[in-house]
Amino acid sequence: MKIRFLGDPRVTVNMSNFAHARVGLIVLVCLPAVACAKSPSSTLPHGSKAEAAECKGNQVTSTDVNEDGRVDIEHVGRGGRRFCTKADMNFDGKIDVERFYDSDGVQVVQERHDFDFDGSLDQLSFYEDGQLVRKELDTNFDNTIDTWLWCGNGWVTRAERDRQRDGKVDVWEAYEQGVITEAQYDENDDGRVDKWDSYRGGKLVLTQYDDNLDGEPDRSHDMPLQSMGPADDVLRCEGASQAEVASLFDGGVARMTAQGGRL
Repeated sequence: MKIRFLGDPRVTVNMSNFAHARVGLIVLVCLPAVACAKSPSSTLPHGSKAEAAECKGNQVTSTDVNEDGRVDIEHVGRGGRRFCTKADMNFDGKIDVERFYDSDGVQVVQERHDFDFDGSLDQLSFYEDGQLVRKELDTNFDNTIDTWLWCGNGWVTRAERDRQRDGKVDVWEAYEQGVITEAQYDENDDGRVDKWDSYRGGKLVLTQYDDNLDGEPDRSHDMPLQSMGPADDVLRCEGASQAEVASLFDGGVARMTAQGGRL
């Protein structure tokens, strides 16, 4: 899979381990009629990765799905209910996926993935009433979350991104029905927007610049029709590898049932 960064210049990063995860990034654009004195207020859940609960409990049921003598799935219980599940998706002896459940022990509220199999989390997915509502991504595998995606009705609706990897958001993006519409950038990392991109039908049509850093566009560049190139993909906000995970988890549950295992 490829993750396309919508900055300037554009960069496309191959991330084959992000199988099934179509990740696109969006932006809130400041048009000429809109005051652009400072960056949009960030609503990032800072520290959510660091504050993530550990998948531990006093009731553990283990399963060797592929019968190679190593545990592939562990269902962890707390207070008589399933609290979380850990799975080794590629059977290398290391946990790749963790799922956390609601108080019913069934509905997923959070899922974590280690896509490059280095033992560190690369993606956190958050669910409400069974629907994916937010993702946090470590797109360059440096063990730091740098991209936050918000989801609605199956589409990515907006995103915030830390391109400088300095702990501060410098890109704000927005979608409509999965199509990028606007983008704001803090190019000089001073906490203020100084570049704005406008899109139509997923194609970049206008870029504005704040050359004197007064918070207002000073210069504009219209994109000629012949130079627009193809429109960006319509992007859905899907749980990564959901079919694979569900298949493995359900298979483990079925095997445990056949063996008489329970929490």
